[in-house]
Amino acid sequence: MPALLALASACTFGVADFLGGRATRQASVAVVTLITNISGGLLALVLVLAIDGRWSAGAVAWGAAGGLAGLVGLVLLYEGLASGPNRLVSPLSAIVAASVPVAVGVALGDRPDTLAIAGLGLIPVAVWLLAGGDLGFADASLRPIALAVGAGLGFGAFFSLLAQTPDDAGAVPLLVARVASVTALIVAAAILRPAAPPRTAAGVAVAAGTLDMTANGFFLWATLDGELAIVGALVSLFPATTVLLAVTFLGERLDRKQAAGLALAVGAAALLS
Repeated sequence: MPALLALASACTFGVADFLGGRATRQASVAVVTLITNISGGLLALVLVLAIDGRWSAGAVAWGAAGGLAGLVGLVLLYEGLASGPNRLVSPLSAIVAASVPVAVGVALGDRPDTLAIAGLGLIPVAVWLLAGGDLGFADASLRPIALAVGAGLGFGAFFSLLAQTPDDAGAVPLLVARVASVTALIVAAAILRPAAPPRTAAGVAVAAGTLDMTANGFFLWATLDGELAIVGALVSLFPATTVLLAVTFLGERLDRKQAAGLALAVGAAALLS
């Protein structure tokens, strides 16, 4: 069950990031991030009202810290997607994001078995192949590389912090995370005063934020019974969804390396399940 939830989270994150990246082509990163966080926060509020979760110092503290870490990751990701090659930014951020919860999970006592270790080893190879076997380092400037690494560290920290919340917290940490991130974004917007987005971009951003929160919910649910190292690694397979969406809706062609990457992603998921 944890593996299936983690894969559901990965698929949903992939769709959310695809939509978020499209929205940043029409509006500023600050505005898109604010809209996605507000829409995600509204869904988190609904979940808190619907699910009986306990408010506690741990739920609030870990949730707030995770929310700020995730905000940093999201801003850097959107900035990277808006300014650099997607084949570099999305996969590189995913590889870095996977490494953080794996390291934290092992440090906290997770002990993956032999098959799981093999699956963990396949994930960076799968993500690399999903990028076409070339992340584009030779053609990219230092800025998108740094943004991708920073985004990955932010997302990895978010996953690791959120996994520390009490098991009985329900959706409380998700709501607290969004309150923290939205507060920071409102302060930033008051200072930067970004232009209002086109209606189309705003709608896409709302959809991205709603799906992002849904993915967070799947992740948090998966960590209740699953090891952080395994769950975090499976969630990092989200670029597979992004690639499939690009092929389906943007007319991009799936080459042999990307097809091999999809096959390896399926194999890694099977070994980690």
